[in-house]
Amino acid sequence: MKALRYYGPGEIRVEETPIPDLCSGEVKVQVRSAGICATDVKTFLRGHPKIQPGSVIGHEIAGVIIEVNRVDGWQLGDRVAVAPYAPCLECPQCKRKSYTTCDRLMEQGIDPGGFSEYVRVPDRIVAQDLIHLPDDISFSLGSLAEPLACCIHGLEVLHLQPEDTLIVIGDGTMGLLQSLLARKMGVQKIILTGMIPERLAKARAIADLVIDAGRQDLAVEIKKVAPAGADKMMVSVGDTRVVESSMQFVRKGGILNIYAGMPKGQMMSLDPNLIHYNEVSLVGTFGFAPHHFRQAVDLLGSMREELGHIISGTVKMDNIRNALMDMAEYRGIKYLVEFPA
Repeated sequence: MKALRYYGPGEIRVEETPIPDLCSGEVKVQVRSAGICATDVKTFLRGHPKIQPGSVIGHEIAGVIIEVNRVDGWQLGDRVAVAPYAPCLECPQCKRKSYTTCDRLMEQGIDPGGFSEYVRVPDRIVAQDLIHLPDDISFSLGSLAEPLACCIHGLEVLHLQPEDTLIVIGDGTMGLLQSLLARKMGVQKIILTGMIPERLAKARAIADLVIDAGRQDLAVEIKKVAPAGADKMMVSVGDTRVVESSMQFVRKGGILNIYAGMPKGQMMSLDPNLIHYNEVSLVGTFGFAPHHFRQAVDLLGSMREELGHIISGTVKMDNIRNALMDMAEYRGIKYLVEFPA
């Protein structure tokens, strides 16, 4: 089979790779759609501390089961959304139901990776994070379940209420998904900030106020609609300077989620009195738990039209480099890799 391997910053190659064999309790999936994530872009540009050279990247996938090895409840031809990992359910973190901080979260993953024609799905993922995809949901939409699940988890810790003012910093896929989900949850005032005209145009169909951070003064514009600051805030830009400056926009008693990962080694400076006297809660989220992934798949049908507007295009595996470069240079929003039936 063909698979896309990463060998270092700027080095990716489509290569012939053995089709993985199954162990008991596993299934094999023919990948039909795989989303290109910002993590894939960052890995392509500068590497990733957890992704070794020679790895097959890609982790947002949907496809069809083509082989089953001693697994009940699944059969050939089943359409599925596949999560890239699942918690162990045995470590101290899992016992606390903190599944996203599982000590063994990455111990089992899809093999070899999402940008391949076939993947082996380990038993842990089969048991928890392999979800039936309804016949009326396209594989393209199915591959959006993974980023949608991450956003569900990110918003969950904010304890959003309909009367809240939510600020989303970032106009990429995650910022737009977070805004869509918040609207679906009934949040009445959503403010989104970003700098890319094409993305901001999409955001205007979702948010109540869209601020062009490159042309407008955030402090002035936010104060017009939220004089006391935002009740809740999502920082979906991987820049510590953005986190530092965002603290001023959270009201007393508000919550700020550092949603985006930062380059390794970056440090930031915060005024502790903003946290102490203003009782601002600073939190972070990573990934998702199995119940978030199930929720995401359940939402795909009712969010079909809105999610479709985020997809900028589809490419074949041989053209992934072009899509990665487009995303790196902020052309388009979300690209998907399509595989033939």
